[in-house]
Amino acid sequence: MTKTKNKKSMNSLYVLGFPINLFLELFIQFTSLVIPVTLFRKSLQESNIVIATIVVLLGLYIYPLTILFLSAIITRLLPKPRLGKIETQKDALKYQTLIALNTFVRRTPARWLLIFPFPGYLFYKISGTKIDSSALITSPDSLQDVYLVSIGKNSLLGWGCLVLGHYSGDGSTTFLGEVKIGNNVLIGEGATVWANVRIGDRAIVQNKSVVMPGTIIPPDEIWGGVPARKIKSIKENEESSKSSFVSPDELEIYLLELLKNNYGIQELNRDAPLLSLNLTVTDITHILRLLEKRYKISINRTCINITTFSLNEMILITEKEIKQKRLL
Repeated sequence: MTKTKNKKSMNSLYVLGFPINLFLELFIQFTSLVIPVTLFRKSLQESNIVIATIVVLLGLYIYPLTILFLSAIITRLLPKPRLGKIETQKDALKYQTLIALNTFVRRTPARWLLIFPFPGYLFYKISGTKIDSSALITSPDSLQDVYLVSIGKNSLLGWGCLVLGHYSGDGSTTFLGEVKIGNNVLIGEGATVWANVRIGDRAIVQNKSVVMPGTIIPPDEIWGGVPARKIKSIKENEESSKSSFVSPDELEIYLLELLKNNYGIQELNRDAPLLSLNLTVTDITHILRLLEKRYKISINRTCINITTFSLNEMILITEKEIKQKRLL
């Protein structure tokens, strides 16, 4: 009985929503075409080909730009459903209209203007997104519920990530909630952030992660996985990176100490082959093993030419391996 009732209410909702959505889309489309069509007609009367081309190109730019800003203004003016569970048909109709308008924008050429800072920022700002001008959204489809999202200073949303102001509990019930993204936050490529999520300042959400509804990510933490969980804090990450960093000067001092203590070599030309110092291949292999043990790395010996192998080359190869390990 309940299922039948829900089905009837959904059918009536679509019956009510369709003409509203159709009217809004047609209104935006026709209004956006007024200036481009006028410019196009003027270009036909223009004898100068260059000016005519410029006029046509201007019209082609104005068309998606008008769609963008008209949609943003209408989104701002439309009544919004209450946060939480959508229980009434009135709230469902409001939300359906907003979603349809958002989907409409993404079906038009206007969507590609969203990746540019100026039109993108103005669109989100007018639509109701609380966004700082320094924030960067790299994908046109990232914000699905624009009026429910706030983004702080210098935050970056990677390509293909989704920030959603809604979620379905059991597949038939929709819940709405705000998403608050702090300052200097990085949301990785392909990540998904659901409703009722708080992301603290300087936090990082790794690529392809899914931040579940109701999650609170504290400041200065790295989260990842499905569902997303804390991996480490930013400070821990910085300390581990710092501890694994070795400067070329430190490497040279260590190698000179090895050569001095083990082989009695006091001075040497950094570019001179080590074999010319009466070191054998076994000696060089021994030094490489000591380097691997000290810095917990694995040196690729296939790239080493023993006949020309020098202290300078040993430093460069070791430094490269240490950096590679740090990146991993």
